[in-house]
Amino acid sequence: MIDKNQVENIKKQLISQLEASDLSNKEEVKSSIQEMSEEELEEFLIKNKLIKSKQDLSESQCVFCSIAEEKIPSYKLDENEENVAVLEINPISKGHILVIPKKHIPSSKDLPSSAFSLAKKISKKVRTKLKPKEVKIETSNLFGHKIINILPIYKEESLSSKRSKASEKELLNLQKIISTEKKPRITKIKKPKAKLEIKEKLWLPKRMP
Repeated sequence: MIDKNQVENIKKQLISQLEASDLSNKEEVKSSIQEMSEEELEEFLIKNKLIKSKQDLSESQCVFCSIAEEKIPSYKLDENEENVAVLEINPISKGHILVIPKKHIPSSKDLPSSAFSLAKKISKKVRTKLKPKEVKIETSNLFGHKIINILPIYKEESLSSKRSKASEKELLNLQKIISTEKKPRITKIKKPKAKLEIKEKLWLPKRMP
């Protein structure tokens, strides 16, 4: 059975993918996922072929670890030995960037100083190239992984502001403008690992009336 500590992280990851999907009944599925018990969630994952084993579940637990390890693609801007900086694909504002520690970091006190150094380096380029009113550097925690947000402020944006899905064209253009690499690239998947990926048709557990 799924560990109780994993349940909320998995639900958050599924709901995040639902928000960005074109699934016709996404609100129904979202509501169902939120109400699932540990047993129902595991059954949901297995029957929809989102996982094959508990090992797959463990590997799929944190999307940020998968990005840092290049198990899923991202729009990388820069990196150092301990961290990687990528464009947020569901940004709050133009040029919203995430600095992700390569190791799973659960709390702010464990964030390496090199993460803030990388954030400051990139924020300077954001100020120069995108010319926002200001650039905020703030930490947040998703899937139990502490990350740093580089958030350009053009009006009154904050981390609680509405997000919108960026197009590939927009992301590639921003990558060219902000990247510190000579040849910016979308990171490729190193190995085909199992991950939680929403399908068009999903099996849902039967609910009692």
